[in-house]
Amino acid sequence: MNKKVILFFILTIVQTLLFAQCPVEVVITPNPSGATCKNTVINFTQTPTNGGTNPSYYWMVNGDTVGTASTFSTAVNGAHVELIMISNSGCAQDSAYTSYYINTITMEASYNVIIEECNQPMADVQITNINGGTPPHTYVLYTNEGELSGTDYFTDVGASSYPLAITDAENCKDTSWIHVVPKECPPIIPEEVFTPNEDGFNDTFRINNIEFYPKNKVFIFDRWGQRVYYKEGYENIDGWDAKYLASNMPVSTYYYVIELEFDKQEKQVFKGPVSILR
Repeated sequence: MNKKVILFFILTIVQTLLFAQCPVEVVITPNPSGATCKNTVINFTQTPTNGGTNPSYYWMVNGDTVGTASTFSTAVNGAHVELIMISNSGCAQDSAYTSYYINTITMEASYNVIIEECNQPMADVQITNINGGTPPHTYVLYTNEGELSGTDYFTDVGASSYPLAITDAENCKDTSWIHVVPKECPPIIPEEVFTPNEDGFNDTFRINNIEFYPKNKVFIFDRWGQRVYYKEGYENIDGWDAKYLASNMPVSTYYYVIELEFDKQEKQVFKGPVSILR
């Protein structure tokens, strides 16, 4: 057999034995381990195999190198911690890699914002569930008016965004956000003219968007200030047809007063003219 071939086989066998008998490995151990509260400092130690007398360590957090000591600590929530060890043991394999994902306990609130009226400046908030952590949970809602706690139902919360501080049974803490957004509705727009000639078109006084404001009162007065029409809960489907005491009102300009009432805000009043044409 050719000497070169023999030498090649000998070198291959030696290299194989080196890798088999001299593996380079490293393991990292976190303390504490398992699921941990937010912002908990976790200390990492390493256990090398065939690292040599003075191996080099490169710690990384989320892909960035952050340390070269033999131990490492971090409080980065949910971080991916990696370690590369460079051995000086003389083994053919000169490096090892391992990693650990920090399991951070997070908590988030599910909630309902209860708004029943248009453009309402405040609402009620009901916490329906806390996702994450160990029940039972307690929480504090920090509003512009102060801290609200001891319940899962908060009343008259102004429109804005507020932090909800959550604490679980293991004393882990997290913050969820409550967003109170008003129910936006278009303003009412009363028509200025209508033609009650019973042709099926424009026969009644129409108040556009009045359906968004069911708590309403509509007054109609003639030019002398006499009230000729009044209705609570005005709807366009059966609006004022220019009659008073079952008689047709004469062609003229009349004046409306529309009051919109709310549970959690001041009454709004609108005034203006409306003309009858035939």
